[in-house]
Amino acid sequence: MFRERSVLLFSTSRLLRSFSLLLLSVSAPYYLLHLGLSYIATGIVIFISSLSSTAVIYLYPRIKLGNRNSVVVYSCIFAISILLMLLFGNVWMYVFAIAVGGISLSGRDMTPNQPVEQYSISMESDNQESKNRSFAFYNFMAYTGNIAGSLYLLVWSAGNFSLIFLASFAAALFSIVPYAFCTFHERVRAEGKTKMTGETKRVARDLAILFGTDSFAGGLIGTSMLSLWFNTVYGTSLSYNGFIFLVVSMITAGSMLYSGIFSSRYGLVRTMVVTHLISNGFLLMVPVIHSLIYSEIFLFARQSTSQMDVPPRDSFINTVLDKETRVQTNSMFLMSRNAAQVPSPALGGVIIGTAAPGLLYAAGLIKAGYDLAFYARFHSYKL
Repeated sequence: MFRERSVLLFSTSRLLRSFSLLLLSVSAPYYLLHLGLSYIATGIVIFISSLSSTAVIYLYPRIKLGNRNSVVVYSCIFAISILLMLLFGNVWMYVFAIAVGGISLSGRDMTPNQPVEQYSISMESDNQESKNRSFAFYNFMAYTGNIAGSLYLLVWSAGNFSLIFLASFAAALFSIVPYAFCTFHERVRAEGKTKMTGETKRVARDLAILFGTDSFAGGLIGTSMLSLWFNTVYGTSLSYNGFIFLVVSMITAGSMLYSGIFSSRYGLVRTMVVTHLISNGFLLMVPVIHSLIYSEIFLFARQSTSQMDVPPRDSFINTVLDKETRVQTNSMFLMSRNAAQVPSPALGGVIIGTAAPGLLYAAGLIKAGYDLAFYARFHSYKL
């Protein structure tokens, strides 16, 4: 299906990284509550993780290491940070490790490696349909990693945080191996086009604002926050939350396979907007009936389309923007999404502690507004 081996290798590295991040994000509220922190203090630690990952995404690309060296060096830092969590079981070392490693507890892959991988994948083919499939597979593998992480929590962890950190460290370490066999495309530097044109700047600016709006709402319902929400509202255990996110990840991974087909048939913008709007309708229904079963059903229904916008989004931004600006703009978009999430966990912790259903209502309405604004701005792009 994929002509280039590098697509598979980059996706494998992302699978292992996603496995680690899922373990860390779902277990974070339970670990922090176990250490004696309150709901608000837990939200603040998750807030620190968003702040530190944003800082790393902003600062790291400015270190001129070359694409291959940059992802290898960061992956080593990521693995060492998790090792510190394993060796020192206290909240201060946990926060220090998160800050040094730029680890986001949102459950999403918010690392400096992602823009480099996306750029190299985008350069593997100029054929739009092939590019759509490649990004669909790349994101499918991320959620396959989430499935494996959720299954591990369900079957093996039983609240044993040392086992969680050990498995996360091992996956982070092995995620470095595929890079030895990948083809890295260094940034294109076309003569006379080393800077973004006026039109590219406008498109990039509008996309950054829109992605930031969506990400702010997403930060309210990131994996750690949803894990905390289910624990607060229904008293679910870590193992049971492992089951919830196992089903969530399986449904999401399946939707990734259809995303590429929908994108090629209906267009990138339509696929992004329609599937995301449907998912936000289901999100608003999650807290309506105070029943764990009904909340799970609506959450699972939401996941059937909630991430179908991600592969076409990756394909869209790596098509409409000039090749020589893609590493820069991908990093900028990742930074804008991360920066917008910074206040969300702390705000979410306050909402959960006062009016828990409001967390999902706020997230759903903001996300729906993003969908409509995105369509209004980019519906004329026929891709």
